[in-house]
Amino acid sequence: MQINKIIEHIKSEYGAGPEFLWPGRYPGYAVFRHGDNRKWFALVATISSKSLGLKEDKEIDVINLKFDKNQTYDFAETSDHIFPAYHMNKNNWITIWLDGTLPNEVVFELIKKSYLLSAK
Repeated sequence: MQINKIIEHIKSEYGAGPEFLWPGRYPGYAVFRHGDNRKWFALVATISSKSLGLKEDKEIDVINLKFDKNQTYDFAETSDHIFPAYHMNKNNWITIWLDGTLPNEVVFELIKKSYLLSAK
């Protein structure tokens, strides 16, 4: 599963482990934060595909990442696996569907961008 590789990459590259802030209500949601300023740079979750406007209703793994302000809609148009953020500010965050269609290297670069954008 791609989500496991993403989580391992974040741990090894940024030293950030997953924090499960809502274990009762949303046990599959984990945030990743900077160690110094505690700002989020990623959120991984398992959600309904309908939450992203997809026709088929199934559970999918996603990652939300910080993105350039007000460019998320333009960027989301470049791939059918990148969306304006689910459950976050759609002007500042994107959601990536982690089904293996986008190569890990592409996702890793977007994680790096999110990490840098949310740094002090």
